[in-house]
Amino acid sequence: MEENARLDGHVAASWAEVVRAYCELMDDVMPHLPDSEQIVYHRLFRLSHAQQSPFVKCRYEDLAPQCGVSLSTVRRAVKGLRAKKLIKTLWQSHSGTTFQVHLLSTLLHRPAFLPRPRRGSNFSPSLGQPSRPPVYDAFSLEDRALFIDCKQRLGPARLNDPTEVAVEWLTERCKVDPEGFSDALLRDKVDEFVFYEVFGSERRKPYEQLFTHLHSSHSAADQVAESFLENGSTDRSQRP
Repeated sequence: MEENARLDGHVAASWAEVVRAYCELMDDVMPHLPDSEQIVYHRLFRLSHAQQSPFVKCRYEDLAPQCGVSLSTVRRAVKGLRAKKLIKTLWQSHSGTTFQVHLLSTLLHRPAFLPRPRRGSNFSPSLGQPSRPPVYDAFSLEDRALFIDCKQRLGPARLNDPTEVAVEWLTERCKVDPEGFSDALLRDKVDEFVFYEVFGSERRKPYEQLFTHLHSSHSAADQVAESFLENGSTDRSQRP
């Protein structure tokens, strides 16, 4: 009888963890995913964490009918979830793909696609909450279109790194308060990194002063741009 009681306690504790993870999934992640990614991530959670494991092996062809979507939709959704670091593909074979399904609470860094939690509107006086629109609104029509197109082409996976760098940079200047700056200011800092990544020196000249509200050095932005290039971006000599 004692053994049964211990087993019941273990099962209760395990399911309590599953319920906690499921509530986190539904409250903090799902609202920020496209419909197809919600469906696939939800199903992968069911096949992994609901079975007391972060791993699941399944075929795309089997996953599609379980999710009620097409095979191509599953492939696109998996690609998006990988870019957002919510899943990781560990092994692929004819018998199926092994996925590691991440939970938000187990990630080292909060994914860039999620809004940052805020306690209130108490921003750093030095950095403040800018009322200005995105910096690229001040670009010429041609340069604005080029900037937006290049930023979109970088994709979520490539933008995760500069977003994390921007958060660290701003946090340091907000007296180590990760909530002491606005989302708009974070957007501007990420756009500064993208600006130095996608524009050549001649095209940058008319716009460099637009980023002075960040109190950043151009050398820091160039270092981030160099890290992008090392990861497979267009060669500097080929920039517009």
